[in-house]
Amino acid sequence: MRRKIIWIIVIVLILGIGYAVRTRKKTIKEKTKEDVSEVLVPVAIEEVKSANLESVLSFVGDIKGEDQVTVYSEATGRLSRYLVEEGSRVEKDEVIALVDRAVTGMEFEEAKVKSPLSGTVGRLYLDKGGTISLDTPVALVAKMDRVKVEFSIPEKDMVKVSKGQEVRVRVDAYPDTIFNGLVTRLSPVVDPVTRTAYAEVTLSNPHHKLKPGMFAEIDSVIDFSKGAMVVPKEAILEDLSAGSSSVFVVEDGKAVKKDIKTGISQGGLVEVKSGLSFGEKVIVAGHHYLKGGEEVEVVEQ
Repeated sequence: MRRKIIWIIVIVLILGIGYAVRTRKKTIKEKTKEDVSEVLVPVAIEEVKSANLESVLSFVGDIKGEDQVTVYSEATGRLSRYLVEEGSRVEKDEVIALVDRAVTGMEFEEAKVKSPLSGTVGRLYLDKGGTISLDTPVALVAKMDRVKVEFSIPEKDMVKVSKGQEVRVRVDAYPDTIFNGLVTRLSPVVDPVTRTAYAEVTLSNPHHKLKPGMFAEIDSVIDFSKGAMVVPKEAILEDLSAGSSSVFVVEDGKAVKKDIKTGISQGGLVEVKSGLSFGEKVIVAGHHYLKGGEEVEVVEQ
């Protein structure tokens, strides 16, 4: 009988402990849910602002004189001397070099090498006494009051550039200076090998800052939006499969998802054509795991 009572007591204790454990687990689970619901998601925000944006196509090219020629001698022999220096101004038909045509046992008057155009001597290729044949370059003469930039346009961008279009040109020698020019030549055909079209930009160069042979960057503005509604690029979430864009904004302390239509972008800013209003607070950090409706805490502005 005593043994039976002991077993009953043991069973009651086991059942009591089990009930207590289950109750404790339930309490912990409910408490955890409450704690989770009270956790605020930390985010950083920025205000929707206004800015002027440009959409720019950039190309690279080489500067040349508006007109430039490599000068050759009409007689063979050896260079007697140059009559000009690099950088000096010459006129058309001015003698720039003399060629000694002497042959053993015979005497000839020195041959004159003349400049075929007025301009600046860009380069003298030979040393005194150097051998000259009919295909030996003697000098380079260029008109530098105006220069041109030769460059290539990819096939896909041909329709975005037109003859007479204004462009901006930059060179490494003057990193803070913008030189303005016009597209003066645009080939109507595409090179089948490079899939590009030849183009030229012409610029005024009164102080000869731009030198033939310089590397140049050409910027062509193809679209402009004044007073555009803009948000930082990092605020935008792209759904590539749907081809849509969205952002999260903060409303009454909660994250709200909004679909937007974007326009041109520049320097880390993106134009928003619809879906937002000026002054709204868009989330720029902490939004990649949001679904919408979460309570948020702004930790950075």
